[in-house]
Amino acid sequence: MSPGADKQQDVTDPRIASTRKRILGAARQLLVEEGQEAVTPTRLAGLTGISRSTIYRRWPDPDDIVFEAIADDTEAPPFTPSGDVRQDLTRYLEALREGLQAFHTTLLATRIDRAERETRTAEMLRRTGQSRRYLMADLLGHPREDFAAAQALIVGPLMYQRFLAREDITDELIELVVDAYMQTRSGLLE
Repeated sequence: MSPGADKQQDVTDPRIASTRKRILGAARQLLVEEGQEAVTPTRLAGLTGISRSTIYRRWPDPDDIVFEAIADDTEAPPFTPSGDVRQDLTRYLEALREGLQAFHTTLLATRIDRAERETRTAEMLRRTGQSRRYLMADLLGHPREDFAAAQALIVGPLMYQRFLAREDITDELIELVVDAYMQTRSGLLE
């Protein structure tokens, strides 16, 4: 079964969706508490009661569980939106900063590198980016289909600071990014 067909089945079969949710939740728990090395099919089976064979069937490469657990964590904002665009964008970028400075930075860099050679990984990254774009667009009241450039302008400086400059993402940088978005928001929404 192709990864796309598997995803489609997840949506339509509540049992499969529930199993997937339990496994990814356990993976996130292990990531936070013990780090990436702790996320193994054996540990996940022990935590969830789901067989290792089921886990291996869905994720033949255990690294994919970690990546999907991180990527799947985009279904809702990491906070309750206030409706104030400036405040919500600031809070979103603070959560992004926390994620970029936390455990999964190396995993993301590895996935970006693998995506250059593997179409499956490239597609996973594309879906993750789209999911985060939709989340951010909805949060800011921006049309989804018209948000790609705005997302790049908002997220790009944080990615540059973390991955290329190799420096911490400061409150000042977040404030500059939010100010720049707010100043160009009306032009982006036209």
